[in-house]
Amino acid sequence: MIRTFSQDSCDIRDYRERLSVMMQLQALFMLVWPRTYAKFEREWHKASSITAKGYATPRFVQVSAEWVPIDLVLEKNSDENEDYLEILRVDASRLEQTRYVQEVQIKKHGRSLASTLVRVEEFRNLAKSVARDGIRRPVLLADVAAFELPYRMYRFDGHHRAICAKHLGLERVPAFVFTVTPPESPTLQKSGVTVADSEPTTALTDTR
Repeated sequence: MIRTFSQDSCDIRDYRERLSVMMQLQALFMLVWPRTYAKFEREWHKASSITAKGYATPRFVQVSAEWVPIDLVLEKNSDENEDYLEILRVDASRLEQTRYVQEVQIKKHGRSLASTLVRVEEFRNLAKSVARDGIRRPVLLADVAAFELPYRMYRFDGHHRAICAKHLGLERVPAFVFTVTPPESPTLQKSGVTVADSEPTTALTDTR
């Protein structure tokens, strides 16, 4: 089942406000689905803020479906937010000159202009879809408050959806927030023993 989320349809009071029981069950499915962790692990190893610290990939512990403030969702890679937002604001005739095209996609990610413009069109169409129907898939976040990182939430899926929400003035977005195991201590890292080895955890979800 695909549910649509629009800020207008819900009374959003605070960050810890949970989504429906149905969405808690869907979040639980994402917790145990192997592809979710595979994506998290792949994105974790690509983040320069993490590789600089040498953090091993933590494991998922539990998950909750919640409304999360948009600024918290976009805190990771916040220096690029304006480049992404520009794509949704400028006239189509100026797209090729934007930093998103020239700096983010072509220079940083090594994409061709042709493939980049296809991505741009998909991005702009996504914004129209969010404006019309709301966010159809919750953003995926890992709570990394225990790590020494410049953000609280590690976003590993849903960047473009979150940017669209920001562009449209939404203050909060639906998200599946994963609690993860704490960072390994230097002693454990040197000995080759992980936190998961020394302190086994059980994957649980809070569906209250």
